[in-house]
Amino acid sequence: MSGTILEQFRGIQGTIDRKLLHTQLRQDSEEYQKLLTGTIQELLDLKSKVYHKLSLFSSNETVEDIATSSLLYLSLDYYLGLLCSRKQATSNQLANPMDKNKMRIMFLDKAIQLFMQYLSTLQDNEILDESISKKIDGFENTFMPTMDELYAVPKHKEDLSGAQLRRQEKIEMHKQNTAVAQQLRILEGKVSEDQENDDDELLRKLYLQKLKLLSYETFDEIEKILYEKELLSNFVRMAPQSDNEPHLAGNDQSKSSNDDPTGYTDKLETLNKPLLSKHGKVLRNFTLVDKRSELKSKVKGYGQYGPTMSVEEFLEQEWEQGRVLQGGEEPTKEEIEALNEDNMEWQDKETYKAREWDEFKEENPKGSGNTMNRG
Repeated sequence: MSGTILEQFRGIQGTIDRKLLHTQLRQDSEEYQKLLTGTIQELLDLKSKVYHKLSLFSSNETVEDIATSSLLYLSLDYYLGLLCSRKQATSNQLANPMDKNKMRIMFLDKAIQLFMQYLSTLQDNEILDESISKKIDGFENTFMPTMDELYAVPKHKEDLSGAQLRRQEKIEMHKQNTAVAQQLRILEGKVSEDQENDDDELLRKLYLQKLKLLSYETFDEIEKILYEKELLSNFVRMAPQSDNEPHLAGNDQSKSSNDDPTGYTDKLETLNKPLLSKHGKVLRNFTLVDKRSELKSKVKGYGQYGPTMSVEEFLEQEWEQGRVLQGGEEPTKEEIEALNEDNMEWQDKETYKAREWDEFKEENPKGSGNTMNRG
């Protein structure tokens, strides 16, 4: 896709709205999934350009330091999460329903991670509303919240107080969402009336309000995903296990994305949030593995893989950053002596050491050490 990054972004937004969110195509059709995969790739390429090539954002900046024109691109992870939540294998790719369910769960997990990445980015830049920010701080695993953490869940069916609390939380969230949406509409009207003046401050307020609105929609999306994931997990758990069960793409990190029938790409992994937020909060688990194989150890309680790095990748990174001491094999004794044969100071030290050792042997003949038990 050619054009400026703004034109690319607007073009992707148009595709999402007209062809992916509002379409007559079945979501599990090949045509829909092919278009979905291509749009995800375009978003990933745009994100790589925004964050790495153009470096529009820095971990040392606050929202005040971000240019108004760049604020739009803080929503890239939201759209990636939205598209990833609709990714699935078609019948022609995986005929077995259980395999399709497992693949679907994998993409749902990735969608949650991307949505949480979006919320964490807004939180780091102090754009997120306080109510949502407090909820995020309460998550045990920032990138994989549970339904219990998302909203208050009653302990049992008779727990009316818990059910009422959850209902009240959702009502409050809806009220805040409605208020933000209303403010956004007012700002859109003002910007539309003031197009000729190009008021940067007004446009900035509009973009920030849009990011806040998407944060509330993100919470709704995560809730729907968790419900679907729970349902699919129950199906998978109750299904009989087969010895001939195929190995799903995505579980083996050494498997090429070209071999994956769903078009899944590991770029989604590489573009995840860093390990630490701006405020030093640990956002995810880090695991160093000895090979590019399936990570067997899962994070306790969630069944979610943590980011991995092979030993080779780790050493290469350490080398580039100057943290690896350079050196070859240990030199032999003969090589050391050959190197130092012209060093008079070294020869004097060796001579004194030899003399001291000879004197010690003369004063302490062999067998004179312990005579206490001799007859």
